[in-house]
Amino acid sequence: MYLLKNISALTFGLLLIAMGILCNSCISEYEADIENEPELISIEASLIKGEEEQTVRVSRTATLAHSRFMPVEGCNVSLVDELDNEYPYTENMRGIYSRSIPDEELIDGRYYKIRVITTEGEVYESDFERINPGIEVDTVYYAIEDKADLLTGEPYSGIQFYLDVEAREDESRYFRWRLEETYEYTSLGPISYYYMTEDLEPIFPEDEWGLFRCWLKEDVEGLFQSSTMNLTLNEKKKIPLNYVSNQTERLRIKYSLLVNQYTISEDAYEYFEQNRIATEESGGMYTQQPRQPITNFHNVDFEGERVLGYFWVSTKTSVRIFVPKIEDMEVERVQCSYWEFDPEADGGGPFPMFIYEDKEAGNKLLSTSSCVDCTKRGGKTSRPDYWE
Repeated sequence: MYLLKNISALTFGLLLIAMGILCNSCISEYEADIENEPELISIEASLIKGEEEQTVRVSRTATLAHSRFMPVEGCNVSLVDELDNEYPYTENMRGIYSRSIPDEELIDGRYYKIRVITTEGEVYESDFERINPGIEVDTVYYAIEDKADLLTGEPYSGIQFYLDVEAREDESRYFRWRLEETYEYTSLGPISYYYMTEDLEPIFPEDEWGLFRCWLKEDVEGLFQSSTMNLTLNEKKKIPLNYVSNQTERLRIKYSLLVNQYTISEDAYEYFEQNRIATEESGGMYTQQPRQPITNFHNVDFEGERVLGYFWVSTKTSVRIFVPKIEDMEVERVQCSYWEFDPEADGGGPFPMFIYEDKEAGNKLLSTSSCVDCTKRGGKTSRPDYWE
C-alpha cells in the first residue's frame, strides 16, 4: 500500500512538471508598454456606391491604460478621384464627416482616395482605391436549428440564416455583408384613455389601437465576410449569417432580414479579419500578441508616423427575405399583464398612465407604458414601405 501511494504521488508530480514544461514552451508572456504608447490618429472611411451618404470618422486612440474615444474635430475632409475632382465633406457630429454623392458621379473603374487635413495642418491621405461594379446577391435562406445555452445547457430553437455566392472568375473573391433586421410586434392591447396628471382627467386617443402595432428596424451586430480565394470556382454555398433565437419576440409575428453585399479588396478583407480576431480574442488568457495593424492611410509629410484605420470602396447590392410566423415554434413573449386600477395606490403616477376599460366586466385596467405603448420598446407605428 505504501509503495502504491508513493508511485501515485511520483506520477502526479511528474505530470505537473511535464505540464509546466509544455506550457512554458508554448506560451510566452507579452507585456504591453501601456505607459509610453503614443496617441495615434485613426481614420475609418468608406465609399459605397448605392448608399445615400458617405462617412469618414476621425479620432485619436487613447493609451491602453486610459481607453476612451477622442474625436478629432475641425478637419478639412474630402474625397478626391484620380482626375483631381474633389468632394468636400461636412462635420455633422464631433469627428464624423459625411457627404451625399449621387451614384452617377461614382464611376466604375475609377480610383478614389480620402484626404484629411487637421487643424494643426497635418495632411493624411489614403491610397487610391478602385470602385468596381457590384455582384448581385445569389441566394439567402434559413433553416430551423436548435442550440443550447452555454451556461445552463438548456436547449432552445431558432433560425439560422445562410447565403450562397456565385461570381465570375474575373470578379472579386472577397465578400462582406451588413445586415439589417426588421420585425413586427404588438403591445398588450388597446388604450381606452390615459391620464397625464394627478387630477386624473381622462384623455381619449384618436385611435385606441394606435399604439398597438409597431415595427422595429435595427442593424445586426457582427462581422460577416467570406472569401472564395482557395476554391476552384468563384462560388461558395451555405455561408452562415446571423442566428435569431425564439428567446425574444422577434419571430412571433413576422421577421425580415435585409442583406447588403459588398465585394472588397484582399487588403480590406484582411483588415476586417484582423479586427474580428482582435475583438473576439481580446482579454483571453492566451491572447495572441498583437500584429502590426493593416492600414492604407499615411501622413503625407511624415511617412514614419503610425496611422490607424482603413478606406475601403465597394458597390452595394441587396436582397431582402421575409420569415412568417413559424407555427411549430414557441416564441418568447414580453412579460406583460393588467391589474385593476386603484386611484389611491396608482393615482400618483408615473405618467402617462394608460387605462383599458373592460366595459363588460366594469373594470378599469392598468399596465406599464412599455406594455401598452409599443413605441416604448423602440419601434415605430408606421408600416415600412417594404413590408409584405
